[in-house]
Amino acid sequence: MTDPSRDMPDRTPRLPLASAFNLRDFGGCPTEDGRVVRRGMLYRCGTMSLLTDADAEALRALGIRAICDFRRPNERVAEPTRWHSADVDYYARDYSGSSGVLAEMLKGEQATAEEMREAMIALYRDIAFDHAESYRAMFSQILDGRVPILINCAAGKDRTGAGAAFILAAVGVSRETIVDDYLLTNSQADWDWRLAQGETRLSRARRAMPHAVAPVLAADITYLDTLFETLDARHGGVLGYLEQVLDVNAATRSALREALLEA
Repeated sequence: MTDPSRDMPDRTPRLPLASAFNLRDFGGCPTEDGRVVRRGMLYRCGTMSLLTDADAEALRALGIRAICDFRRPNERVAEPTRWHSADVDYYARDYSGSSGVLAEMLKGEQATAEEMREAMIALYRDIAFDHAESYRAMFSQILDGRVPILINCAAGKDRTGAGAAFILAAVGVSRETIVDDYLLTNSQADWDWRLAQGETRLSRARRAMPHAVAPVLAADITYLDTLFETLDARHGGVLGYLEQVLDVNAATRSALREALLEA
């Protein structure tokens, strides 16, 4: 297994917005047929409720035409997304499950780091199915020409990380490169800054039991490996999942490559 602590190439650095969390362009990835995912088309992010006026204006200047917000209703109420104009296609889904909601991963003050890591691994066995409706909507936005698109959740790493992985897989990016992109969260997400912005269950837990909370905040290669292994077992691979669950078939993937790739 690849070492999760390996140095990652700074291929997709965080965009220079001081008040955005884990925001980056995840274009630039090479595909297996020798092309490259276009820059300025695909963005991923955590919460955007903390944007300064200047950062909100900089985000609007990117020309984003769609937002696919994977968060639950209560997350959106607590940290609303308001920077976009009315012509941006904003998608969000009302659901009550806790899959991917980091604060609800915590198992109480006696939780151990190993217990939390196992809980995260279990999350990645389910995330592709718990959020399939949102991932179908994400692909529909792209296919309808609503690009550039920004996908987000609270941290921009689990629900969003899976969504980004599915887009990259659909256009022919290798699994190894998808993992590399996923792991960039570890260098791009400034949790010290994020958890200092207000008192939350997660910030309190990090102070009280930092070792137990660390696996919840990390992008761990084992998590994404678990996602892929689950799709391998249930659908013969990520492309099988895309076709059988998300209705992203060969013709759809060809259209996505046309929209998102360059020579």
